Amino acid sequence: MLSLKIPLNVLNNPSREELRRLAQEDETPTAFNAPAYYTQKAASRSAQFTYYLNDGPLGKSQRAADPKMTADVEQFLDRQLKELELIQIDRVIGNNTQKNWHCRLLIPKQYARIALMWSGTLFDASPRQRDPAVKPDFLTIDLPNWPEAFDNLGNMKALGPKGIFILPDKGCTYILGTDYVGEVKMSFLRQAMYQMKRLGGLGLHAGSKVIKIKSGKALGSAGARLEEIGVLLFGLSGTGKTTLTLDSHGLGAPEGIELLQDDIVWLTQNGQAFGTEDNFYVKTEGINEENQPTIFHALFNDETVFENVAVNGSTKQPELNNYSRGTNGRALVMRQKIRGSSDRINLAKVHKIFFITRRDTVVPPVARLNSEQAGAYFMLGESIETSAGDPTKAGEAKHEVGFNPFIVGVEEEEGRRLAGILKANNIECYLLNTGSLGKGGDIPNQKERKITQVISSKIIEAVVRGTIPWIKDPRWGYDVAADIAGVPEWRTLMRPEPYYSPALLERLTLDLLKERKAFLAQYHFELPTGQ
Repeated sequence: MLSLKIPLNVLNNPSREELRRLAQEDETPTAFNAPAYYTQKAASRSAQFTYYLNDGPLGKSQRAADPKMTADVEQFLDRQLKELELIQIDRVIGNNTQKNWHCRLLIPKQYARIALMWSGTLFDASPRQRDPAVKPDFLTIDLPNWPEAFDNLGNMKALGPKGIFILPDKGCTYILGTDYVGEVKMSFLRQAMYQMKRLGGLGLHAGSKVIKIKSGKALGSAGARLEEIGVLLFGLSGTGKTTLTLDSHGLGAPEGIELLQDDIVWLTQNGQAFGTEDNFYVKTEGINEENQPTIFHALFNDETVFENVAVNGSTKQPELNNYSRGTNGRALVMRQKIRGSSDRINLAKVHKIFFITRRDTVVPPVARLNSEQAGAYFMLGESIETSAGDPTKAGEAKHEVGFNPFIVGVEEEEGRRLAGILKANNIECYLLNTGSLGKGGDIPNQKERKITQVISSKIIEAVVRGTIPWIKDPRWGYDVAADIAGVPEWRTLMRPEPYYSPALLERLTLDLLKERKAFLAQYHFELPTGQ
């Protein structure tokens, strides 16, 4: 069992400048003095090597750790911590008056680049929390140089090239054999999400924003009042969650948005949503000035840190769409550099939630869900695989319960709890498809139609304004939009019927219904339809 004795050779919470100096040998400089680093052992999370040792039951998506192997890992770490030169970094998840968590990372000194990038994601710890004798809420020990840097492995040889061991009831995570920053980042957030569930709320993989709109009278009138609508947006990487979270929806002052969070929030029993991080760890794939100007312009300054983003040898400019270093390039982006970013990170009230999916046949661009349907669609977690998850399956359709690969414990508990919180707090929920309509259609001269970012942005604005006329979809039981202001082709092209004959439409609907029911059956959930 890990004794957690204070290691002898620890550099305690070095400054950002000192961490960068320590990582200088690994740095590729850029034209604007931002550091770029490249991983050597892993370019994405190692889900297939992730194991859980928990006192309570695990969910279907979690691989149970062997208790004997976990004990061997802890004994190995206990020996090594006495010998290694380590960096200790203390940070805090959250910035609210109710619940925050103290996190501590211990990592070998030669991996200062990981400490530099992760330390920028969270909030500063207090002087007391930085004391090595103070026990943190969550501890992660990261040895990226496993196994080649260690002798006399003994029983540990059976582990193989890497292993991530998660002990939720102890608040500990042990990372061996991967040097990807995202593994460290989620080691702490995963632990906090589990604790939030134990407190009666939910940790959600979602972005958050405030949309400020005029209501009450005609928008141009003096009597119109400005309302703040709290919005959460769910979605795995590649579905447009970050893009739509950052989207301004074309609103002009005094209307507009305030960006709060991009990745993880806490939903409380009374409908609040607390933020977790101070800055954003952004996936750079596909970002350009045209499709994501907000993030694009926030990247190019000396406070950004790049990971696995190619840098031009001549100009020293990061090339976001040069995938010679892989498609899971990342950047630590400072919140204050992002246009529309708020000083606050917490929502006093969640009003509307969007589940962002990406399908290409009969799923409408938007559907309104009741709380029971919302619980089921949360469980479905429809999306596509990306290079951030499993690069070998990038682009394939997938299901991820809660749009969240970091759940600890029985998954269906989260779906039922979410439905209860939505109902108790009158939170509205919507399904938003950012894929396309009409793939494989059989209507002559009718081509598949992409649901563009502009259309999705208009949908969110119309939902927030409350201007959508809804009609019941008899096949699914949810409400669909009869029209969206600002999308002239809505009535003719923004639904599945124009693309398919009645027979093909019926078959595709039944196929999707069968797929969804089969997935939910694993969790003893039913899909409410035809209501």
